[in-house]
Amino acid sequence: MNPEILAPVGSVEALQAAFAAGADAVYFGLPQFGARAFANRFTLEQTKEIIEQAHTYGMKIYITMNTILYENEIEDAYEAARALFYMNVDALIIQDLGLIHLLHERLPELELHASTQLSVSTPAQIEQLRKLGVSRVVLARECTLEQIRACAATGMEIEVFVHGALCISYSGQCQFSNVMYNRSGNRGMCAQPCRMPYILKEDGRNVNKLPAYLLSPKDLSLIRKVSDLKDAGVASLKIEGRMKSAEYVYAAVTAVKKELEEKDLTKEDEEHLLVTFNRQFTTGHTYKQKGKDLMDPAAANHHGLTIGKVVAVKGKRITIQLDHDLSQNDGIRFEKGRVSEGCHVNYMYDARNRLISLGKAGEVVSVDGPYNVQIGSVVKKTVDSKYRKEVSDHIKNDRRYVDITGKAVCRGVKEPLYLSVSDGKHEVVVKTPIVAEQAQKQATDPDVLGKQLNKTGSSWARFTHIDYDLAPDIYFPIKVMNDLRKEALEALRRERLSFRVFPEKSYTYMPQVDPSPVVLAQIETQDQKGDENVLWISENVPGTLKKGRIDTEKADVLTHLGEGKIILNMNVVNSYAVAALLSLGYEKIGISEEANLDQVEMLVRAFRARYHQPAPVIVCVYQKKRLMLMNHCPVNTLLKDGKRSGCRLCHEHVYELEGTDGTSVLCLGDSACRMRLFDSKTSDRLEWVRILKKTGINGFLCVFVNEKKEEIDRVLKALCF
Repeated sequence: MNPEILAPVGSVEALQAAFAAGADAVYFGLPQFGARAFANRFTLEQTKEIIEQAHTYGMKIYITMNTILYENEIEDAYEAARALFYMNVDALIIQDLGLIHLLHERLPELELHASTQLSVSTPAQIEQLRKLGVSRVVLARECTLEQIRACAATGMEIEVFVHGALCISYSGQCQFSNVMYNRSGNRGMCAQPCRMPYILKEDGRNVNKLPAYLLSPKDLSLIRKVSDLKDAGVASLKIEGRMKSAEYVYAAVTAVKKELEEKDLTKEDEEHLLVTFNRQFTTGHTYKQKGKDLMDPAAANHHGLTIGKVVAVKGKRITIQLDHDLSQNDGIRFEKGRVSEGCHVNYMYDARNRLISLGKAGEVVSVDGPYNVQIGSVVKKTVDSKYRKEVSDHIKNDRRYVDITGKAVCRGVKEPLYLSVSDGKHEVVVKTPIVAEQAQKQATDPDVLGKQLNKTGSSWARFTHIDYDLAPDIYFPIKVMNDLRKEALEALRRERLSFRVFPEKSYTYMPQVDPSPVVLAQIETQDQKGDENVLWISENVPGTLKKGRIDTEKADVLTHLGEGKIILNMNVVNSYAVAALLSLGYEKIGISEEANLDQVEMLVRAFRARYHQPAPVIVCVYQKKRLMLMNHCPVNTLLKDGKRSGCRLCHEHVYELEGTDGTSVLCLGDSACRMRLFDSKTSDRLEWVRILKKTGINGFLCVFVNEKKEEIDRVLKALCF
């Protein structure tokens, strides 16, 4: 059985394109709680209509509710999820563990999918999510094929991205946009700092003279590899792109569908993928791509399809030698060196200066464009107006049908005509409101009746086979036969849309809480460790508690859903998320750095009010905030080839990335050579401690990156421990 093809929908046009191209399922967000705050999202009323339309045709609808939810939002999110449940939504895609927990407790029949923001890459993490009622996990894009195979072997449904943009940071682990630009990626408002140019500094000296896109990955495309993913046990092939065009959705779904059906992609198919959106393509972490095989330091925008070269420029008149067709209304870009200028082809001229609407490959044409285009510039098509019209025509003309079978029975004159129809799962029987008359001229035989029953062209279904058991010499008017067909199809459609309504359950969970205090001091090197009465933690410093990495199965302090007692970095911002992690066996839970003081206090008060116990949480009060965690090293990529492991350059020198807007971040690899980016400025929240203690919090964390022993001593003494 083939995996489903899951398409992104950010507009009505994209939804129609997904339907027309043959997607098995689509996903989109509501006006709230979706991690694409600037997509054209759908209201609950529109969503209800879309669900009914999709279910009529056998498609599934998944709604993204994948933002983190603060205490004053989670009840509203629950109510929205509840409304979707009673609309028969197929699943919700969720990041927030609190919402997952609340829905599992109160609406256990609602299907829950764990979002890629939960950074899942191991079977152990999957088993933890299974306990929370999750039925599908969207794996981290950093997973290799071997890891995908291991996760699928757990029996959990696995969803994998096969086409579209890559985040260079582990999804859900990126704070760059939030810290530097006050736009939280975990709240759907990412400012995309990864797509900005940077200078790499080594011990204060510029490594690259000109800014480059050192954090900008190529786009992922595993379309040619879907057979590998199918063999690995993947249940769903997910296309990224809720901000993308209808043409992008149509091209990607078409290509994935062809590969699954083992049909060869044509040259046109490949070009459609390029022209609808690409930053060049990579097979990504799935196939262990690194360095420049993964990244594109030269550009971070849409590359388009190369179609020719500029051979002459006179003012705004630009002459192009074409090696690919160019049409009026296409979008094009001229690139040479660091110069990139774009325009739409409003007017195009042939070699004799006559206006034309189409320039063919091999011809020389001229267009009116930007003034600073240079001879020798590469010309790229970024919008294909012809393909846009083709997709529009497909949307209008290509219909989806559900194959059905039927049986028509009439026992004779003065008997009604019965019609049963079935889609293989549901069956309905209808009958005519009148009985058969004696045929005077044309009898209603299988040929006559079949001609009317098969007139399903404008409906959602088509007959693949009809059995007839008709007495001879009976007669029914044409209108009666047509009305019978329409009634049967409508009855079957209603049957396909029917679903069992499960009652909402009461929330009864009561956690077990460890009220003991804890203070953690995270360090990078042995010489940072002191004698203070705290729990020293690190990834690899002897004499400290072991802090696990993103994929660690077991550690004293975890950053993910492995085996241990203390867990940090799980984007916990509400009391239900604390309860969710307690239900999985963790004893102390770190609060997300995105929560401000009021939000932390609100969480703690809500936890005590509901569970009548203090919240066993840990708040970070001193740190250089970690902005990104990457399975990519910009240092090694720029200085070497990006494919080496354990080079230790980042531990032997001080590396910083400096943005053109003055942004400065520190680069420091972890013990597995994953690169971490830290804010160069310190977030000092020590003044929170007194207030938090009064609120009942007795768990605190200090993270030391490059601080000297003297500063560490000062901070820990200021905590009064």
